[in-house]
Amino acid sequence: MRTIQISTDVFAALWAARRGNEQSEDEILRSLLKLKAEERPEIPRATGTTGFNDGRNGLRFPEGFEIFRKYHGQEYRARATGGEWVRLDTAKRYSSLNELNQSVGAKFQNAWRSWYCNDGGKRRLLHELRDPANIKSRAVA
Repeated sequence: MRTIQISTDVFAALWAARRGNEQSEDEILRSLLKLKAEERPEIPRATGTTGFNDGRNGLRFPEGFEIFRKYHGQEYRARATGGEWVRLDTAKRYSSLNELNQSVGAKFQNAWRSWYCNDGGKRRLLHELRDPANIKSRAVA
């Protein structure tokens, strides 16, 4: 991916031209320029009691694990279920924490520093759960 700089009005016009399920600037531009959709590997939907596994960060969230955040004064909650994050207010499913974060309107935020969990009655950032020294086997209890 490459980074480009555009003015605020061009950025707003780009998102105003969004159609269907386009979730990124790249997808919107591909549609406008009549380019084929980027080939992405199919992410298999997990079944059973898998919760959500984030292999990149070495974390496993158990089935039913809930996270929450506030954005523009509104609280959002999601639950790890069947290998995805499910927003509790819309029941829509997301295959990554970043996709979930974008679904609430947060485009340029670090999702790991925006979502929280309840850790024994204490609010805790998800970022705090990542442990680089134990990246392959860390599991959230």
